[in-house]
Amino acid sequence: MGQRHVYMELGAEEAAQLREFIKNAGNHRERTRAQAIWFSSQGQTVEQLSSLLSVTERAVWKWFDAYSKRGLEGLKRKPCPRRRTRLGPRQEEKLVAITRQAPNTVGMRGYTWNCRLLKEWLDKTYHVKLSQEWVRRILRRHGLRFRRPKLKLTSPDPNYAQKNCC
Repeated sequence: MGQRHVYMELGAEEAAQLREFIKNAGNHRERTRAQAIWFSSQGQTVEQLSSLLSVTERAVWKWFDAYSKRGLEGLKRKPCPRRRTRLGPRQEEKLVAITRQAPNTVGMRGYTWNCRLLKEWLDKTYHVKLSQEWVRRILRRHGLRFRRPKLKLTSPDPNYAQKNCC
């Protein structure tokens, strides 16, 4: 396969806009993409650009294509689709309310809740599979957090406090 040389040709106005975009880029990835276009307009080959910017040639070609079709907008980051929690507001309220009861009162094993048990309870009750981290985030959003219980030793001896203090 022969080596392809494509140089992005920029008009004076396009070049000025690109320089301004490089200066004010929102993040380093957008800046790198814009620099690839700029260096190409200055005569750099795709092979040289990929080496210079530490990316694949395919990435450089994609940036050229995006810039050709959408201009500077094509070089900007696309928002990442975030996975939303699959619990509705009522289910979240029920989750928060259930933490005020002991797990064994709702058919779960144990005497204190943790994220793993709440995750199992959600799966059993609502058939919703969430990670322990998602359960923790939901609880944090409602002002709750889990801490390990502190061990407190006691004795039926009436003089225990006196004996234990010193």
